[in-house]
Order: sequence, then structure tokens, then C-alpha cells
Amino acid sequence: MDYSSTFVSSNYASTPMRAQQAEIILARFMPPSSSQSDVPVHLSTYTPGEDFGRLARLAKEFGLARIRNQKKQIRKGVPKLAITNGQQQQQSSHDRQPALRYIFSGYSIWLELEQQEIDNNGVGDLEFAVKEAADEFHLGGAIPAPHVTALYGITTIATDEEVINIFRNDVVKAITNRAEKQRKERTGNAGKLWPDLAATGIIVGAEFDGVNGGEMDMAWTEISFATSPEHESLISELYDIFYRRDTTRLAAANASLTDEKKEEYPPRSQPWVPHLSICYDNPEGFGTILTRQSFEDFLRNKCPTLAAAAEFSDSTVKLTRAVSGVSLWNTAGTMADWKCLDRFEFDCVTP
Repeated sequence: MDYSSTFVSSNYASTPMRAQQAEIILARFMPPSSSQSDVPVHLSTYTPGEDFGRLARLAKEFGLARIRNQKKQIRKGVPKLAITNGQQQQQSSHDRQPALRYIFSGYSIWLELEQQEIDNNGVGDLEFAVKEAADEFHLGGAIPAPHVTALYGITTIATDEEVINIFRNDVVKAITNRAEKQRKERTGNAGKLWPDLAATGIIVGAEFDGVNGGEMDMAWTEISFATSPEHESLISELYDIFYRRDTTRLAAANASLTDEKKEEYPPRSQPWVPHLSICYDNPEGFGTILTRQSFEDFLRNKCPTLAAAAEFSDSTVKLTRAVSGVSLWNTAGTMADWKCLDRFEFDCVTP
């Protein structure tokens, strides 16, 4: 039996037809009288610390309007989804699924992780994983590059030229200055440009825009990582660069807002949720194409260097990866529209 989950919140569906669509999809896998309390912990898609709307917070935390009225969304249990017909886990054909429909926004800062088992073509294990997942699950497209999102949906910048200038100056300077300070003081990670990331498990989930507080239409698989005070400090500094430091630029960005919404962007108030997404699909793929069992099997059979992330053990940390660089992306539009604007590789700097 396979267990998966969707993320729930205290909000109700704002669009009845969308709520009905979500209920139809989820009802295929959720017994009407199932209890949430009897789901084995090691089969849960939930990891400790994720007490807020999962994708909604990732999408809207950095600068978009709804962050100003954020409400705590606690998932108190994990819905038990039973698949009684084994054929439901198989695709009816080998045709590709439709491309991801969701329209993303703004600019994003990505962390790039070290890659292992690099082949003769220069493809490492993480790049292989995101490309192979798209083929394995017959998806409509692969994530363009493996990454852990630091900031998503930056909307306070008007042009590519402006955001590249901020990235090359303020972002790079913030990272290198912090590392140099730690090196001199012999504190923290002794001068590492970004602390390593420790994987804590995997997640397979889905979200519907307008349903249970959701703000994105997507199903996804990921390897989850832990945050730390050092990570939080770095993320806050990057956030401040784009949202709180330059009052002139922020005033210009706010000029397009209605009078009642004109206000200073607030400080970060929720912890970072670092994760390495392996693949995305439209939400209909949740429970049929993307399940926890299928993702576990994929990692074990195709991605042995990442398989430890899916293991159930007493160890909190499953595997660790160093951060090898930071990149700047224009993530406006569909996933196929994303483009890398600049990259800062750590191996070219000696702190």
C-alpha cells in the first residue's frame, strides 16, 4: 500500500469548482472513513518543521502581496491515501504528460549543489536525476537545472540588467563578506561560502490554487533539507537586499500597487524550507503518476547516490551535500520559459 498526502490548511476553497476538482482527484485515493492517526511515520510525506502551506509559502514568502496577511497553516495529520487498484499506478500509455501549466513569476536565486559521479559528458548525479525523472514518469518537461531555491518570485526588480547588477554586486558581496568574517573569527563553517545542506527525507505532494490555502497548481517530488541559524541568517540577508535595503527602488516597485496595499515589505517571518525538487507535474499526476512508492523506487533504482534520502532510519540526516554556487534565474512564465541570467561559482573564490 502506498501513502501520499496533499497539504491542508485552515483556509477553505475560495473557488467551489476548483475545490470539487481537487476532491475528485484526491477521492480516488482516500478512503472515506480512513483515520489520519494510523499512518506509519516512516511512510508519511510530512517532515517536522513544515507547519505552513508548503508551496504557498515557498511561492509567496518573498515579496508577493499575500505574505502581508499570512496565516499560520498547521497540518495536524497526514491523510491516508490507499490505492486499491494496482493498475491506477501505471500510465495508460507511454505518451508524455501535458507540460506543467502553472505560470511562475519574478526572479529567483538558486543554490547549486555539488554533483557526484560525473560522466564523460559532464553530467552529474543531480542533473541526471532531474532529467531521468521526467523520462521515468513520462512528464511534459524536466526541471532545467537541479537547485535549492533561496529566493523565489522576486518582483521588486524591473529589468534583467538591474537584477544582474544587484546579483553581481550585493548578493556576491554578502556571501563572500560573511565567509571572510567567519574565517577571521574562526566561527561557523570556517569561511565556507555557504553551509552544507543535510537531507532529512523526501516529500511527494500536490497543491491546488484556491483549495485549502493553496496558491499553485502542481504535483512534485523533492528531497528535503534541514535549515540552521547560519542558513537563516544568509537567507534573511539576501531577502533584505531585494526587499528592504533600497527604499527608493522599493518605492518605485510599490508604485503599481493600490493605495491600501502600499506598505513596506515586512521582514522574513517564517523559516526557510530548503529542498531539491526532482520533478514537477500538473496536480492530476499526484497519486497516479507521482506517489511516494514510485519516487522511492526511482531513487533506489536510478539514483543510488540519493537513495539514502528515502531510507527510514533513526538518523535525522540522510545525506549531506555542499553548495557549489549560486545562480540567478528569470522564472517568469512557464517552466519552459525559465532562463539563467548569471552564476557565481564558489570554486573560483578562495575566502
